[in-house]
Formats: sequence, structure tokens, C-alpha cells
Amino acid sequence: MGTIFYRIEQDLKAGRKKKACDRLRNLINEFPDDLSLRDKLAQIYYDSGFKDEAGKFWILSEPQNFEMKEAVEMYRNSLSNSGNAILKDIVFRGDKTQLSEYTKNILKQLETDSFKRTKHIPDFKRKQREKGNYTESKDSFFSNVGLYLLIGGIILLPFLGLVKLGEIIGSIFSK
Repeated sequence: MGTIFYRIEQDLKAGRKKKACDRLRNLINEFPDDLSLRDKLAQIYYDSGFKDEAGKFWILSEPQNFEMKEAVEMYRNSLSNSGNAILKDIVFRGDKTQLSEYTKNILKQLETDSFKRTKHIPDFKRKQREKGNYTESKDSFFSNVGLYLLIGGIILLPFLGLVKLGEIIGSIFSK
């Protein structure tokens, strides 16, 4: 994971903030329990002027300064303080038992508000992916046959055009 952080730093130094953000988002998906990744991503967004997006990633962190409080408040207001909308937007797939009391309370408040407003609490399960255990789709045979037919048609089309052109020329001179 150290090389990823090195790449992120190199992307930031080179001005490729979008690439750095994409890398951090991938890390957040892979390690949802590590809230420090969210903090790093939020700081990049804040430094870039996207305060509401920074608030999205800082909402689960205890505010350390005025900037964090301001960004989180701006983010909450952008979603009308709707617990349901915020939960759907932040998509926390981590283990809630490993979180700090502050973060647990924030999630509990959002869930309570969501249930009060919509009678539903969005629940995001951790993705269960096993490396190397991917199966091909069942329509792969038909897509392969279609691909071969398309290539064959493209190759055959000019030949048929020449044959037809020869027939037309032959009919003109045979009269």
C-alpha cells in the first residue's frame, strides 16, 4: 500500500488531482474501515475549493478545525440535512464496531433521521470479492460468434462488391 501513497503524492505534485482522488476512492472501497483515507481525500477536495465534497468525506471524522466544521455543514445543507440522502451518498461499507464513539453517533443520527423521514435505513454491505475467482458471462459464446461473423462480413463485403462490379461491366459490354 506504500507504493499507492507514493503514487498519490506524485500525482498531487504533478497537478493530477483527479487521478489522486481516484486512487484514494479505490483505497476507500478496498479499506472502508480506514477513515484516514477519507480525511486525505477530503483535504484534497478542500484545497481544490470543493468544500461540500470535502464535507462528504469529513462527515465521519471528528472536526479538528473550523474548515472541517464549515465543509461538513455546507455538505449537510447541500443535501437538505437528509439522513437518507447523506447515507446513500457517503456509502459506508466498513465495520461499524471498529469506529470511534463520535463516528458511531454520527451514523446513528443519520440512520435515525433517515428512518424518521423515509421509514428506511440504507444499508451497504461489504463487497465480497475473491481474487482470481471471476466467472465469464454466459453470453460470451454468442458474443464471440457475433464478433467472428462481423469480421467475416467486413472481409467478404469488398470481394462481393468486386464480383458484382464485374457482372455489371460484363453485362454492359455483352450487348
